[in-house]
Amino acid sequence: MKKIMATILGLTMTAGLLASCGDGGGKSSLPEGAVTDSQSLEYAFRELYPNGEVADPAHGFNNVGDVKAARFFVNGNYVDTFSHVGSRQDVTLELFGENASRIVQVSTGTAFTLPAKDFTADYSIGAYRSQFTFDDSVLTYSAEHSNPYAGADGWYIYLNEWLIRHLVNPAYYTNQNLRLLNELDFEVTPVDSEGTSDGTRAYPTVQHGNLERREGYDIYRFDIVIEDSENIERPYYNIGIVREADDIRNFGLFVMKSKANQAEIMDTLVMSWSRFSSKGMQRNYFDAADPLENPNWNDETRAYFRQLMTEDRKNWGVFSYSMPGDEKSLVPGGGDYDAFLSKSKAMQTYIENEIWGRKYDIYMTYTHLGWGAADDPDHISHYFPTSMAKELAGGNGDGTRQTLEFTFQYTTNNNGVNEEISPMFDIMRGKYDEYFRRLALDIKEYGAPLMFRLNNEMNTDWTSYSGIMNLLDPDIFIMTWRRLYDIFEANGVDNVIWIWNPIATSCPYSGWSEDLCYFPGREYAQLLGGTSYEMNNYAENAESRMTTFAAHYGNLYIKNQPYFEKWGMIIGEFACGSGGNSGDSTGMELGRNAAAQAAWVEGMFEELYADDPAPYAKQIKGLIWFNCNDVDDDGIFNRLQFANPNGGYDDLAATHAAFRNGFAKANGK
Repeated sequence: MKKIMATILGLTMTAGLLASCGDGGGKSSLPEGAVTDSQSLEYAFRELYPNGEVADPAHGFNNVGDVKAARFFVNGNYVDTFSHVGSRQDVTLELFGENASRIVQVSTGTAFTLPAKDFTADYSIGAYRSQFTFDDSVLTYSAEHSNPYAGADGWYIYLNEWLIRHLVNPAYYTNQNLRLLNELDFEVTPVDSEGTSDGTRAYPTVQHGNLERREGYDIYRFDIVIEDSENIERPYYNIGIVREADDIRNFGLFVMKSKANQAEIMDTLVMSWSRFSSKGMQRNYFDAADPLENPNWNDETRAYFRQLMTEDRKNWGVFSYSMPGDEKSLVPGGGDYDAFLSKSKAMQTYIENEIWGRKYDIYMTYTHLGWGAADDPDHISHYFPTSMAKELAGGNGDGTRQTLEFTFQYTTNNNGVNEEISPMFDIMRGKYDEYFRRLALDIKEYGAPLMFRLNNEMNTDWTSYSGIMNLLDPDIFIMTWRRLYDIFEANGVDNVIWIWNPIATSCPYSGWSEDLCYFPGREYAQLLGGTSYEMNNYAENAESRMTTFAAHYGNLYIKNQPYFEKWGMIIGEFACGSGGNSGDSTGMELGRNAAAQAAWVEGMFEELYADDPAPYAKQIKGLIWFNCNDVDDDGIFNRLQFANPNGGYDDLAATHAAFRNGFAKANGK
């Protein structure tokens, strides 16, 4: 998204490239669209904040006389005059000096100086981040204020857990073939011999950044280049984090990618950043509008998509097992193929006949890139299991067979982020292009409509394709998504419906890693995915403490409604647990919250099949129960599995009855 959103409804307008500077006399020309109204400039620079908050003497903004022109972005549009800020206004000021621009985000109460005047700005998701494109660089800026940790160590915990944990680890650079260009001017406590640096975290930690570089501020700077970058447009990354030294909650995050090292520009940004009282409110102007059908879909896939979008009927499925993906297990009789198929059929038959009393509509499975780096001789690639997919699914929505939902993840270690491995850079380098072509052709051979859920839960800190694992830049997620999409298109894949599936509550708690920062564009996805679990691990009084299905997905609808109101949602995975006995629940009775789980399921059916369902329930087109437990060496810490033909879940009889009764009352809906 490289355009400014012109209206709250999300219609885009071209902001206009600001005119390049420089005539023969040394005077800089005015940027296109800039205004010179003296009263507006006076109000913006001196009257709005009368105590010099907007000034930046070190970079040429001493007084209003240094402001040659300005642009005023107010509630989604540029305006010609500026003399007031209301409580519900979203205002960003672009103040142009002789050779630089002072960007003042009134609604966040922050400002910084950009040493350029010829730029385009994107405020379409301004409540989360703003982007500025100039010369050969793209700068992303976020004014952050969501640290949930309090106390003296609150900033220290947030910084290390959700910002720089990978950027300070030498293994991260080695594994991704990245190179740190600057020497870090703050102390890093390395991982100790037992794998932790502070007794609890398996990654290096930092207490403070540079406290001397700028008096009263705490600064963290990283200059990084992606090596082997012939296929990467902007391989240089300059990252800056700045906060007032005694503020544990508010900070500015700058991430800039360029064709050359722009360390000096980043230094200017962090040295010029200031924070003051905010006025008004931040807003987003993005709107995905109607989902776009892929014009290259075959007739069967187009018909299935339209059926999903127009029917009130809910489509149900269960995830229990991944299909095999390694080469030796792709055909009957090979490797583990027969064992995987046997247990998959047994689980499905048991749930359909003994628990639900109805057939699956959707068969969901997972796979990922494989194990090991792309250029590792021991790398094991995972391929699309065409034969098994045809046997377990192969449907098109007519009710005779299940439709396949195929969840594919860019990971080579099952998202083991503590191993400091992300394949995203090799994907950008093109090292997976041939692999992706085979994946495309195999899925094309499958033939039937397929819902393709790529890289779910990207707005987290536990996936290899998350922003925190990839230079704090969600654009890398977008670039690699589009790369695969384009390869599918180039190879004539005509049966894939793409699902974009963030998790409901972004983690880390931030703007820069919120869900919309990862949206690949409406030309690259057709369905909205949703994921929100009720783990139900309470020690006691579970029924009164758990969050209902209605609250989970009603709140998600409210979050998505301004942007995706017209999209259909597939709940890619969800569940309500029944109580674990490990982790935070160590020593507690396994399944202690079974009654609460059953009540949760009953409430879910009441919501989904009400005579007049709520808008959030109408948007839901499909639901996949995650029939697997989260386990560790000590037991089950999230007991999400509700059924197994091998036994062990008789204590969930009330939950099973809630499903059967719910489906019976739905009467085939």
